[in-house]
Amino acid sequence: MNRFKNIATVAALLLSLSLPLAVEAQRGFRDNLPRFSAKGLSFSDPEVNWVDSVLNTLSLEQRIAQLMIVRVPLNMDDRQMLDFSRQMNSYRVGGVCFFAGTADRQAEITRRLRQDAAVPLLVSIDGEWGLGMRLKDMYSFPRNARFGLVEPNLDSLVYEMGVEVGRQCRMMGIHFNYAPVTDVNSNPKNPVIGTRAYSNDPERVARLGSLFAKGQQSQGVMAFAKHFPGHGDTKVDSHLELPVINHSREHLDSVELLPFRRLVEDGVGGVMVGHLQVNAYDRERPSSLSPVIINGLLRNTLGFKGIVITDGIDMKGITNTYKDGTAELAALRAGNDFILLPPDVKQAIDVIASAAKQDEELRHLINYHCRRVLHTKYHYVLPTLGDEITVPGSDNRRVCQDIVADLNINLDRTIDSIVDDAISKHAIPGCQIVVMHRGKPILDRCYGHLTYDSAAANVTPTTLYDLASLTKVNATTLAVMKLADNGKVKIDDKLSRYLPYLKNTDKADITIKQAMSHCARLKAFDAYWKRGHDYDSILRLVAASPLNDKPGMLYSDLGFMLLSDLVKRVSGKPLDVFVREQFYQPMGLTNTTFRPMNHGVASKFIAPTEVDSLRGLICGEVHDPNAYAMGGVSGHAGLFSTAEEVALIMQMLLNGGSYNGKQYLSPETIELFTRRHFASDSNRRALGFDKQLFNPSKNGQVAPEASQNSFGHTGFTGTMCWVDPDYDLVYVFLSNRVHPSSSSNLLSQMNVRTQIQSVLYKYLNK
Repeated sequence: MNRFKNIATVAALLLSLSLPLAVEAQRGFRDNLPRFSAKGLSFSDPEVNWVDSVLNTLSLEQRIAQLMIVRVPLNMDDRQMLDFSRQMNSYRVGGVCFFAGTADRQAEITRRLRQDAAVPLLVSIDGEWGLGMRLKDMYSFPRNARFGLVEPNLDSLVYEMGVEVGRQCRMMGIHFNYAPVTDVNSNPKNPVIGTRAYSNDPERVARLGSLFAKGQQSQGVMAFAKHFPGHGDTKVDSHLELPVINHSREHLDSVELLPFRRLVEDGVGGVMVGHLQVNAYDRERPSSLSPVIINGLLRNTLGFKGIVITDGIDMKGITNTYKDGTAELAALRAGNDFILLPPDVKQAIDVIASAAKQDEELRHLINYHCRRVLHTKYHYVLPTLGDEITVPGSDNRRVCQDIVADLNINLDRTIDSIVDDAISKHAIPGCQIVVMHRGKPILDRCYGHLTYDSAAANVTPTTLYDLASLTKVNATTLAVMKLADNGKVKIDDKLSRYLPYLKNTDKADITIKQAMSHCARLKAFDAYWKRGHDYDSILRLVAASPLNDKPGMLYSDLGFMLLSDLVKRVSGKPLDVFVREQFYQPMGLTNTTFRPMNHGVASKFIAPTEVDSLRGLICGEVHDPNAYAMGGVSGHAGLFSTAEEVALIMQMLLNGGSYNGKQYLSPETIELFTRRHFASDSNRRALGFDKQLFNPSKNGQVAPEASQNSFGHTGFTGTMCWVDPDYDLVYVFLSNRVHPSSSSNLLSQMNVRTQIQSVLYKYLNK
């Protein structure tokens, strides 16, 4: 007995000698499974030495037992658990499979099994939608069919699910998870597949199945495409009887086999063969016991080199016909590496051993598959022997919940109804919405037209909108933050230090911080465009305008008009040039610009704003009259962009100033500008950015669910951008609600922007 116990020590030594190989094997999706050539095994010397050292300790019966994965009994007490573990070890059973219970109990049993095993034991589970499918206290993802409904640009959610399922399996000491279901759900009367399948479209099943497999295997947990060669078009449950499939080979090749072929090409580690009577290939035997289907179709035709396992041999689709160990013997002869859930382990071992003693070819076959099993353990079990088995906690549950929130947000049509209602009531002609969660776009939709004319062009992702006051945060505030980051300005500096024309005015003592927080006693707005005719003349009018007598917060464009001049004087470049060079160009934002038509954007790609009595239909020129009179570039208005590009700017801020590996702003500067500096004066605003109300309201400028740490801005033309660090969330809404007239503001009265935002929080808060 002691010499078997020493195998773990030998394994650890050999593993340390071959660590670079093992680590590299875990990294690659295709390379992290045993590599088999047509001529046999091809491995490094340390790996072969380990396999040989273990194989040579095993009797014929124990080599057969290595091919068995047995069911862990339910509701064992400690005495029964100990007996089960010792019995499985005495047989040298290759692996176990869990089907129910709690995570704590499974972890305890796994620790005991691993401790008692003389040959490292493989642990598996059938968790198609996560560990919660089997363990009642673990998280369950929705069925695959729900993921199959998402738009293709969000297929990455399936990969993320695979990663998290794999991570939790690895924490629990699980090496195999029998997923993904790769069946095409082409028969609505199918009693067993249904919502377990991703879709009735073979291409969709192939893509999503492959993404899940890649995600799970990235965590060192083998994925299994099942149920080969396809269980989707059956009317019978193989748990109860054997389904019969009468399709032609041509049909099977284009429908059922297509996803399996794709997953094999993409490097799935395992394939589970179903219990199916596929008459086009084998009229005599079920697919799980058919060498024609396993060695012929799967191995030779599809070129699969990985691990093949039967579906549960204890299912009635097999046991109704094959009894007393004959199914296990047939499964081995057919080419399976593992035999899953033999009803009677000892009987199956005895039947196969008895046949092998009379059949040299069968003995060679047993040795061949036992070697494959041991090579698999070298790659999947040995690297985990030193890992602590832990139950996934609240952090893992939160990751799962976030993935499902992203899924539900995408599938919920409530946002569509809110926007459709707004369009039908002429609150907006159309809009763009982009939502990013955890750094990835989970919603990117366009609605309606550029105008209310039914013949007008549709809104597209590249439609440019006049951002109005979003200019304050997407241009001016960015620029001041950059200057502060570079030590060129400080927020407590007086504006007059950089703008000499303010020194002999009542604005001489206004600080940058006060101007950006809207508490500098500046007027909210004035029609300077009626008296000024260019940038400089309007700034002179701003400088000459009297301050308000009453202190406190009053939202004002004037401070940002002055700040744009500060940027120009400190940097030596106009605001538009400075932000283009410092942010937009290096970030690849080709649609974010002042004066878009001066930069080659045709008016047909720009959403028009108001029909003005003096200017006519405004399109491609800034709507705000003061910014227009200043030449189209000002600190308070003038910027045009798309929802996608505004979202990227906001995401950069959420990332702590980083985007695509480049640091644009320091996290400290972002924290400085996005927090309140005059909260004691009941001023909710940060520097440039608006903030949540101190007492959130459903009629506020932001959804009541938004956190106090959130920040953003709204715009007069019907725009909004908002970042919530507490939820890792970016929300952007762009519209031209001022078309054809700004006199009615139904968009705000209907709370369209904040209603949509509330829908997002509804799922993130679940």
